[in-house]
Amino acid sequence: MTARFLVLAWHSINVTGNDYANNDLVAFGRDLEGLDRNGWTILPLGDALAGLDSGDLPARTAVLTLDDGSIMDWHPFDHPTAGPQQSAYQRLSAFATARREGSRHRLHASVFVQASPDARAELDRTDYFSLGVWGDDWWAAANASGLMTVENHSWDHNHPSLARTAGDPDRPRNFLSIDDEASCRAEIEQASDCIERIAGRRPRYFAYPWGQASDYLRGEFLPRYGESIGLEAALGCDPGAVTRGSDRWYLPRYVCGRDWSSPEGFEAVLRDAAAGS
Repeated sequence: MTARFLVLAWHSINVTGNDYANNDLVAFGRDLEGLDRNGWTILPLGDALAGLDSGDLPARTAVLTLDDGSIMDWHPFDHPTAGPQQSAYQRLSAFATARREGSRHRLHASVFVQASPDARAELDRTDYFSLGVWGDDWWAAANASGLMTVENHSWDHNHPSLARTAGDPDRPRNFLSIDDEASCRAEIEQASDCIERIAGRRPRYFAYPWGQASDYLRGEFLPRYGESIGLEAALGCDPGAVTRGSDRWYLPRYVCGRDWSSPEGFEAVLRDAAAGS
């Protein structure tokens, strides 16, 4: 079978209850167990890409990603309706501690954050009841943890809930409209600069908001300028496995809630991927 690995995505902000189907933090913890039980090896994204290039990739390899940069990626959180929540980091750390001896895993999650402090503060007010879910006080600690790194999820998501974004105000509020050099630099290069200042490490990877990419951004801007910005690859949201033939600037990902919403659904994704389908 062609060498391949899976990139899996969760959103820690997706918490409306305490069941697998309505809580991505619960799903994340259960899915770590599912990967281990089914013989998969968890690697950092950079290690998986290097192993794919060198031919040293374990047969069943998975990469963990978290999108949007909610504080629940790192901090425990007292959710107003679902109650106390263990963070993704706490769940990953507990999993690492339980398997410290002889583990085949190199446990790590790439966390994709929105950079703009003003945009995050506005989204907190408009969409999240001023709960304080978009802070950045944890970014440097995550980078120093050995289990997480903070990566680029754009300057402001070009989000429709914001009064103003970095892009042209007359363009549609989605990432398909980020289709010229100035807009791409405002959303991506500016974000990497900001994240580096706050977190002390320049992002190596970019994840497209909503998985959306204009032809220019994906096919011209990032191939031409991505490396000079410090980026090595970009992630979309099309389901599928990463192979040597994958577009390095639009790698596929499976997304919790869309591609699976139960432990059984997750195992079906893993079975299909292992079979090469």
